[in-house]
Amino acid sequence: MMFTVSEALRLPILERAEVVAGASGLRRPIRWVHNVSQPNAADWLHGGEMLLTTIANLPATPGEQCAFLRQCAAKRVVAVLITTGKLLDAIPDYLRQVGDELGLPLIELSYKTRFVDIAKVINERIAEKDLYRLNRALSIQRRLSRLVLDGGGLPELANTLAEQVGLSISIETERFEAIANANLTEVDAARRYTMQHGRTDPRLIAALEQDYLPRIRASLQPLQLPKMPDLGLELERLLAPIVVHGDIYGYMWIIADLRALTPVDMMAIEIGATVAALLMLHEETLQAAAARRRGSLVAQLIEGPAQEHTLAQDQALRLGLDLQQPWRMLLLSYGEGTVANGPLYRSVNVALSRWSGQAVAAPFAGRVVILAQAGAGTVESLAQAVLQGLRDSCDKAQIAISTTFSLPQAVSIAHQQCLDSVIIAERIAWRSAVLRYEDLGYLHTLYQAGPASLAHNRQVPVLEKLRAPGQPKLLRTLEAYLDSGGNAVQAAHTLCIHRSTLNYRLARIREICSLELSDAATRTNLQVTIKMMRLFAPGDPD
Repeated sequence: MMFTVSEALRLPILERAEVVAGASGLRRPIRWVHNVSQPNAADWLHGGEMLLTTIANLPATPGEQCAFLRQCAAKRVVAVLITTGKLLDAIPDYLRQVGDELGLPLIELSYKTRFVDIAKVINERIAEKDLYRLNRALSIQRRLSRLVLDGGGLPELANTLAEQVGLSISIETERFEAIANANLTEVDAARRYTMQHGRTDPRLIAALEQDYLPRIRASLQPLQLPKMPDLGLELERLLAPIVVHGDIYGYMWIIADLRALTPVDMMAIEIGATVAALLMLHEETLQAAAARRRGSLVAQLIEGPAQEHTLAQDQALRLGLDLQQPWRMLLLSYGEGTVANGPLYRSVNVALSRWSGQAVAAPFAGRVVILAQAGAGTVESLAQAVLQGLRDSCDKAQIAISTTFSLPQAVSIAHQQCLDSVIIAERIAWRSAVLRYEDLGYLHTLYQAGPASLAHNRQVPVLEKLRAPGQPKLLRTLEAYLDSGGNAVQAAHTLCIHRSTLNYRLARIREICSLELSDAATRTNLQVTIKMMRLFAPGDPD
């Protein structure tokens, strides 16, 4: 709520005032009234003032007077009232022209009106407006706070806030997945995409990442977004971050295209974003407590003695998971340096909530363990959904999947299968995001053989020659060639080299190691030994 120049002119004390220039600026808000008593008054202004003065208090020459008005405009003065009837019959044309040029209202008023009375009346009205704004903000804060105390969630918050500000509101996660929205006015293509797909258009997010989102993350303050018709943003937006402990937990979109946002609107949006942060923090606290309970259950199943499995099975049943029926384990492993924090758990739980089957996620030994009922939905689809949710915060994540079991006593076996899959994938540089235990094949047999199996392997000294300094990745070349079944075209494609380069390297390998790669048994022995070196030899084979 603001008190403008136009409203001030409707006050009885200014009813005979006449606007003679700069009428386009009459909607500017007045912050306070200031009496100009000296020619250099512009040096002491802050902006937003309505100036009261006489021609005697302005600079002496027309050029200096015009310069004074330009200084006032540069300081964002909202209007200049000059008395007439005694020293001046009317504001000169040269000043009117400057006022029109600058959009700075120039107002004539009889010298008989006292400045102190004008200042008193206008300042009282400004105070009334400020008091209204304060009371309105307190009312909004009380209503939104009551919503939380009454058990309301983010959908209720969106509806209440939209009603308070009269604008459409949308609340989304930090990955721009829709949580709640309230549409009071027309929506554009961008909002329709979100309503249909449950998230903001990735093309729009990519465009915002070029400028706007980095600025919001740096300032943690709302930012006005312009129209982007080619990306569906046909109406202007205010994008406000939802911040908890300095971290962005989500975003609030406000369609603000139909009218300008008032200070009360901005206060309401800030209060709404704070309430949204509290609701998200509360939900995260509940999820953390539930995760601890589920973690205790998983620890019992993996590490506990056999007599505790019956109790753990009962606890699993209360979570909707029957370990007497077919189930599989998924083990989520993160890239180096990734912390299993609240947002990561939220991403996993969102994927679980959208999956067609029944599953339970819990933290265990620095990773996330998921027990998923087999049959209702493919476990592979759940793994892909979890990885998709982590694509922004944990792009190196991998998920290992065990074989199918139907006994609670098998949870420790399933965990070992997943753990072996993760370790083997790391050592042989298996890049797949989903690691199925069934796909390990002979690699798991080699892994179980242990590092002692290399001690008397006659192929190791031969292959070590390919690791000598200066060799152009000969061991990796041989591995790719053997993995491709001796298919030179496929091996060259895997290594991203030309076929002639591959042939040269294979010739060097035959020469250095005295090998005949056309022999099937030789190829098998070499391939097995290379994989064992990957698994157990220190350092990278190349």
